Formats: sequence, C-alpha cells, structure tokens
Amino acid sequence: MSKRESISKKIRFEVFKRDSFTCQYCGRSAPDVVLEIDHIMPVSKGGDNDILNLVTSCQACNSCLLY
Repeated sequence: MSKRESISKKIRFEVFKRDSFTCQYCGRSAPDVVLEIDHIMPVSKGGDNDILNLVTSCQACNSCLLY
C-alpha cells in the first residue's frame, strides 16, 4: 500500500483551477458547494498525488463514491 502524503496547497489550487472550481462528478461549483480534491486511483490501490491522478470533487460526491 502506498503511503499517504498531504497534497500541497499549490497542487490543490492548480487542480481546482484546471477544473474551473467545478465538481467533475456532478457539475456543481464554488461557492455553492465545498470543494475537495479526490484521487482518481486511490492511494490504497497504488495511486499518488500526481496532478493527473487528482480531480475536483464536491464534498457530497467525494464522501459517497465507493471504489
């Protein structure tokens, strides 16, 4: 299992900016929802913090997605 490392503020902002501050699952956007960063390939399954493995997700979508 990969070790979980925190995502830097710079990378976090770059992902939000790339995704236009919009949840990539449901399409809702800030400031109407709380946005988070989600791993496409979970860290527990070998994913990492590479910007290509990160996506903007609202809190609701990120908490209910199962892998």
